[in-house]
Amino acid sequence: MLDQKLLAGDAEGVGAYLDHWARLQLAGGSCDRAAAAAAVRLAYAAAGLPPPRRIVWCGGPLQIAQRLAAVRGHDDIGANVKPLLFDAIAGRVAMLAEMFWKEQLLAAAEPATDRPGGPLGDYAALKAASAALSGVATTAANAALGRLSVRMRHLAQRLGGGPRLLPHSSFADVAVTPPELQSLAVYQFLHDVRLWQEPSQPLLGLWTIARHAGWIVAHENICWLSEHPDLIRTDARGRLHSADGPAVRYPDGWCVFAWKGVEIPAWLIEQSHQISPSSIAATFDPVLRNCMIEIMTPERFVKRAALVPVSEDETGILWRKFWSFRGVSIGSWTAVEVQNGTPEADGSRKRYFLRVPSNVRSAREGVAWTYGLTAEQYAALEVRT
Repeated sequence: MLDQKLLAGDAEGVGAYLDHWARLQLAGGSCDRAAAAAAVRLAYAAAGLPPPRRIVWCGGPLQIAQRLAAVRGHDDIGANVKPLLFDAIAGRVAMLAEMFWKEQLLAAAEPATDRPGGPLGDYAALKAASAALSGVATTAANAALGRLSVRMRHLAQRLGGGPRLLPHSSFADVAVTPPELQSLAVYQFLHDVRLWQEPSQPLLGLWTIARHAGWIVAHENICWLSEHPDLIRTDARGRLHSADGPAVRYPDGWCVFAWKGVEIPAWLIEQSHQISPSSIAATFDPVLRNCMIEIMTPERFVKRAALVPVSEDETGILWRKFWSFRGVSIGSWTAVEVQNGTPEADGSRKRYFLRVPSNVRSAREGVAWTYGLTAEQYAALEVRT
């Protein structure tokens, strides 16, 4: 059931709605094939297309790609219709949604400017919601996920769209992916909560497919649909994450390895012992480098990379590592090593590494930053933890 706060027009209400939507879409389990088939016909009609002659179910994107590669070039499948079925409709609705929300803001702002002491609270709430919606809508346009309970922002940006078995185009070019489908949640928020129904009607079929199926590869005569994942693993913050196997797996065996919401190569989990300072240095992606250090553990990285402390004081030790390629900086890693103020049962004290900005100059400044304080403010505190 939807919580009452979903009816609010503020940013919290937007986020709560999208979290609820994501839980429904990413619940996994068996698909309702009859509902998905009806939704496919509805989506084709919204795009001005006759329904496909056949709907073919597959265990996941790998099986879809294999079957598509086998029949590619055959006249009986027809042309790929993703540009009409998804791109054109989602783009048109996104443009209308932006216009609608601007009108909402203007309507809320007028009484506030005409009358002193007017309903500024309503305008402020709409402004906050507008910022949240704008961020999600922008992400949606780029086929990312935005704020969802399984936060795959980095995964959506890095995921190549699935298996690359097609000779002339990537799978992402022809498939409507789960991240793309889930990006439509923001418009369903407007439909359900803000009563913005008529302009969003063309999305009804796609919304329903998102609930009852996984990936879509739509051609004129055949539409391939995949099952939901049979495995989804997340961390306590709802990010795709698994330290000992895939974070997402489909019945056809295709899977994704992820670390705190970031897609990573399988070997980082399956052969984590092969992570070394040199392999980290050879990685250009700073987000992936950070994942490698976390999997290796910062303590082992500091020791094996033979880092020299930048600063040491009563708060801890500041460590920093710069990487460069042909004399050009390609990133850095900075962390403060601190000791837990509360001893364990055996009297020992655990040590932790806290990531801090690379412009931090001392351990004290780094620890203070984690509290949102300056080094001077932190030094003035009588009790520290």
